[in-house]
Amino acid sequence: MLIYYFAIAGLLAWGISLGWRWKETKAFAPDVLAAKKRDKEVPEDVTDVEFTDLYLRSEGPRGETYFFACAAILFLLLGPFVAGFNAVWNMFWLMSGKSPVFETGTLIHTFMVFLTFMFATIGLLAIAMRRYYALMPPNLKQVIRDLNGGA
Repeated sequence: MLIYYFAIAGLLAWGISLGWRWKETKAFAPDVLAAKKRDKEVPEDVTDVEFTDLYLRSEGPRGETYFFACAAILFLLLGPFVAGFNAVWNMFWLMSGKSPVFETGTLIHTFMVFLTFMFATIGLLAIAMRRYYALMPPNLKQVIRDLNGGA
């Protein structure tokens, strides 16, 4: 049970850290805009609100947030996932004549729980990364180019 509490504490610390990084990125955007205006890299008519939104999309910890969401989902669904897997495993075990080799708790059962959960984890991460790269944010150089008229 202690490991579970440590996992919850780690997940909360990670979430708080990500929230703080998003907040700091948003707070840093006006300073970046002022520096870019001073260096004449950005037109003077660009507002703080417009630049802050673009800066957050380009420089925010978006990839880390996707990984955090996957970790939180997997952690919260681990218990129901294993319970569902055990129910299906038990059903097949009963239908196959209660072979002692496939009884719940044997090495083959434990290994199959592990493999199935790893496949689910890889599948969820593949979905998250596909979404991340499909909605890939521009980098700051591209944002500045677009603010200058795309030249």
